[in-house]
Amino acid sequence: MEDILQQIKNGIYKGDTKYVIDRTELALRYGISLEEIMKEALFPPMQVLGQKLRTHEIFIPDVLKASRAMHAALYVLRPIISHSNSAPKGLVVIGTVAGDLHDIGKNMVSMMLTGHGYTVVDLGIDVTKEQFAEAIMHYHPNVLALSALLTTTMPEMENVIEYLKDQGLRDQVKITIGGAPTTMEFAQSIGADAYSENVFDAILAVDDLIADQIGIHSTKYSV
Repeated sequence: MEDILQQIKNGIYKGDTKYVIDRTELALRYGISLEEIMKEALFPPMQVLGQKLRTHEIFIPDVLKASRAMHAALYVLRPIISHSNSAPKGLVVIGTVAGDLHDIGKNMVSMMLTGHGYTVVDLGIDVTKEQFAEAIMHYHPNVLALSALLTTTMPEMENVIEYLKDQGLRDQVKITIGGAPTTMEFAQSIGADAYSENVFDAILAVDDLIADQIGIHSTKYSV
């Protein structure tokens, strides 16, 4: 069974979607549990790829290939995940802010959050501050994740936070932001609770926010 789990990991590293689907289905046929597959085959590549991305040993195209393979495994596991008796770790609403039509990074974060046991409501792209507010009132999420890939749409993140304050909703949810042009300094300046540089750090940031602890991705963190 360990060989099958290792094969899934290898397939993810190589970005071999068809192979990962085949190996994941085989793992289920062998009776390997959802928890084993997630913890032993899916989570480790996330951590390794995240470290390599931070040290520039790999680049975004490599991560995209691996994420597609990861998504393939999650697609196979989705029926089991949705019927799992284990309580979800928390609920996250995610969306790309108004004026921005990019969704690759957001989709990767959404997928990996799901893989980590979170319930994710993806509002899509070009989401207005009013739509974010409506989602908070309707879903009551633990975390709101805002994405922007354009420098010109970064100010919309602040607009969302200010609107939530005006509507009396800001204190009801933790907010994390991410996207190529964003920085920790920017996150601090607009009053977000956390910032992540890449998709892997985004998972850690949400973990910390859910646990109500100040980690290295928190805007309140200090060395």
